[in-house]
Amino acid sequence: MNHDEDQPGSRRQTRWRFTTPAVLLLLRAGPAHGYDLLARLPEIFPRASEPPDPGAFYRLLRGLEADGAVTSSWTTSESGPARRVYALTELGVEQLEGWTLTIKREIDAMNRFLKAYASQPTGPQADSP
Repeated sequence: MNHDEDQPGSRRQTRWRFTTPAVLLLLRAGPAHGYDLLARLPEIFPRASEPPDPGAFYRLLRGLEADGAVTSSWTTSESGPARRVYALTELGVEQLEGWTLTIKREIDAMNRFLKAYASQPTGPQADSP
């Protein structure tokens, strides 16, 4: 089986599954521009080779804003164009706490799986008559 293909559980399929909680976590440290958030995602997922598609990422940010998890405002600087700055809301903090519980549960489930896997003998098992 080629694990690099789009198989259930493959890295390619699930690499950015946790983009939403990662963005919320990054914003917990303080407001940031969308490009900065996109560039900092590998801090949360260091094994990911490249960040998600920028278009999809900005759609995610707009969705988080529509849901009330983040707010945005425009900032201007003397050296460049206006940029949108995103900030975490109280609802976003609550969502991050919910994601944290979900991730902990998934880690526990994965650890139970690994423990069960390690406790079984290796190789195919033949049925006994």
